[in-house]
Amino acid sequence: MIDHPKKRQKVDETTSYKEEVLFNSDTLSKIISYLPSVDILSLALTNKKFGVYNNDGLSLVEDSARIVVQDFATASGEERPIYEGETWLTNYHYLQTALVFDQLVGAEYVNTNDKSCVVNSRGHTWYTAFSNNIMRAGKHYASFVNGNDRNSAAIIGLMMGVIRPGQANQNATGYPLKKQFFQNFSPTHVEYSNNDIQCCLYYDTGDCYSSSWDDSDSKDYPTGSEWEGNEGFSSGDEIGMLLDLDEGTLSVYKNSRKLGVMKRGLAGPYCWAVSMCRGTQVTIKRGTIPQS
Repeated sequence: MIDHPKKRQKVDETTSYKEEVLFNSDTLSKIISYLPSVDILSLALTNKKFGVYNNDGLSLVEDSARIVVQDFATASGEERPIYEGETWLTNYHYLQTALVFDQLVGAEYVNTNDKSCVVNSRGHTWYTAFSNNIMRAGKHYASFVNGNDRNSAAIIGLMMGVIRPGQANQNATGYPLKKQFFQNFSPTHVEYSNNDIQCCLYYDTGDCYSSSWDDSDSKDYPTGSEWEGNEGFSSGDEIGMLLDLDEGTLSVYKNSRKLGVMKRGLAGPYCWAVSMCRGTQVTIKRGTIPQS
């Protein structure tokens, strides 16, 4: 069989051109934005074309994930940096994952299949729910929806905000946020030494409750104080919270209206938390930072 070099070269050039058009980061990013991160990882592992690193140190899949994450940050305002040992695909997985309450102290899930919604149905004692989603830098936004009916006679008794990550003591009772809720928590840990704000929560009265959790029993409980945007909320309201660890601030939004910066000087790792009195139900979810 006679070989035709020119014809083969033309075919190779056409194939190369098609691959360049079809297999590039911009095109693939449009596709993977509809896929869960686990499927994208499988794609990288099943085809060498997707998993090989380019001259910029990113594979086609990684570069595509980078584009999707950056587009999300532009649209939502939420920015999570790449931490040491992580990849853009890790960041994409983080943004895809729904916010949930991973640890409960007294609180219960309204539906065991939905860990984003919790309720205190046991008594007048305050109970707490925490997220294992640790935030160490960047901007993070979450919405807390007070699920109680506006005409309900139930006591509101709801706080939401940020708290140091740790392992909750499931046998803890009484008021929320005591140190014994965290078996592995140490307020003198070097990671926290640049900041003594161990928890900061927005109460339904509008006050800001925070604590340094020092060794004094008198400061085991968060103390309330007014702030510039002090305004209470009631059943049915949606409260948005923006934790900006680049600026060290925690801002509050009520039904998409910005009330202001509730606390300054925050640094180090935090996670989302709520504390509820009897009859209170709350749902946590991701959202877009309101433009106000």
